[in-house]
Amino acid sequence: MKGKIRIPGPAKVMYATYLTALAISIYVGFNNLHPFLEGWRYPWQMSIAQFVNLVTIWIVALTAGVYIYYATLGKPKGWNEPMAWYRIVLALLAIWYFLLTYAVLLPNSWMKWLNDAFGGIANTWKTYDVFLWIVLLANIIYIYARWTKSERFPRLRAAAKGEGV
Repeated sequence: MKGKIRIPGPAKVMYATYLTALAISIYVGFNNLHPFLEGWRYPWQMSIAQFVNLVTIWIVALTAGVYIYYATLGKPKGWNEPMAWYRIVLALLAIWYFLLTYAVLLPNSWMKWLNDAFGGIANTWKTYDVFLWIVLLANIIYIYARWTKSERFPRLRAAAKGEGV
């Protein structure tokens, strides 16, 4: 019999905060890339969207940083989270997502070096567009894989003799 999965409450709250901020950030990121397809038509709406994106990526980066500390150095006793390494990789991916988003939204700020590394602002936007999909798919894969590890996943079993159709 498998042991019960035990994840402390603060880790659950951090992950819920992380997922909420990440979902808003990805949605706003796609709106920034395709403003007329999503209904954001006016400059003041775009500036609000960029402000919301900045706030949410800061939340994502801070919760990812706290989670990395909490999962490695500050791990409480009895924490037996499945796929903990994948979640640490997601947190590192989120920090890279923060850096890339910050470089896209504020290209002449302290992240100018990242724009120069990608060959200019236009190439950074293209990389950001691809990276939005990478972050989205990596988190969807994690959510599905985590669900399959849980007790609530509907297990399939072969019908015994005399059962079924």
